[in-house]
Amino acid sequence: MMDKKSYEASWECPSNIALVKYWGKKPGQLPMNPSLSFSLKKAQTKTRIRIEPASCRKVEFLFEGKPSAFTGRVEKYLAAMSLEHEWLNNYAFYIESENTFPHSTGIASSASAFGALALCLVDLKQQVTKKTFTPQQFFQKASRWARLGSGSACRSVFPSFALWGRLDDVPNSTDCNAIPLTDKFHPAYQSLRDAVLLVDSSKKQVSSSAGHELMNDHDFKDVRISQANKHLSQVLEAMRIGDHVRFFQLIEKEALSLHALMMTSDPSFVLLHPNSLSVIAKIRAFRQQTSLAVGFTIDAGPNIHLIYFEQDKQQVHRFIQDELLPLTEDGQWLDDCIGNGPRKLSE
Repeated sequence: MMDKKSYEASWECPSNIALVKYWGKKPGQLPMNPSLSFSLKKAQTKTRIRIEPASCRKVEFLFEGKPSAFTGRVEKYLAAMSLEHEWLNNYAFYIESENTFPHSTGIASSASAFGALALCLVDLKQQVTKKTFTPQQFFQKASRWARLGSGSACRSVFPSFALWGRLDDVPNSTDCNAIPLTDKFHPAYQSLRDAVLLVDSSKKQVSSSAGHELMNDHDFKDVRISQANKHLSQVLEAMRIGDHVRFFQLIEKEALSLHALMMTSDPSFVLLHPNSLSVIAKIRAFRQQTSLAVGFTIDAGPNIHLIYFEQDKQQVHRFIQDELLPLTEDGQWLDDCIGNGPRKLSE
């Protein structure tokens, strides 16, 4: 007998910034290499889903109150999910979503979007099946389900630092979902901040999905997988002992390796803007002049993430205002920090 009840779930999920990059994937949305990120505090997606019994699955999706091109991606995602979770076929989905951060700012909106969507779906499954998961089960499922929509989204459902991908050094690490990393690091790393410098908001030359596919036949594929594993183990050790110099050396090498892979793929893409390189040069000069523990990372685009510690906020902000904003698009930047993970919203 068809369930005649309707159900609702509302969750807020952060985006995240990768320190060791995931680039290249295997079938099933599994990563070629492990990655490490930290969740942001201010950059969130808020999603509310209401489901009502229906003879077949249908989807209505509004982003910030308007129909969105993202609807097709959500429909495709739910169709794929329904092959394993048949209950999804018995409901009409009414989804409303909004971001606390603007588009094209160098913050991964798909990570927070699919993280929030997956959290709502796991919540709804509990309601529909009358089965309650433990917190560990709940967030592990959410991470797995988020991964199927966007790989990096699987890391967003955890607070602070999350690792995705099998790494021999870390028990319970797996390609299937991310795991939270707690009490493993020098306490200074809980005060990390991320200043996102918007160098160019133009649409990317290549989508992340297409970029990942370019790794399948890349000349440096095997070397990259080995490098990422080595870098991740080294970053974790640097964070454990509080070696800030080594930490920033490694995350910068990771960011530049990602762009080197894009430049040497076939076809090749140069995603950095001339001002991106100028910002990098200024950050390195600032670090040398002040001896502050600061550095950068970059995702697959031109915008630079200036990573620094809370204790240096005043000095770093002065540097951004004086030296870096002239190199950004219309002086645009966002300042964020390490966050506490997703949150269930009142309904």
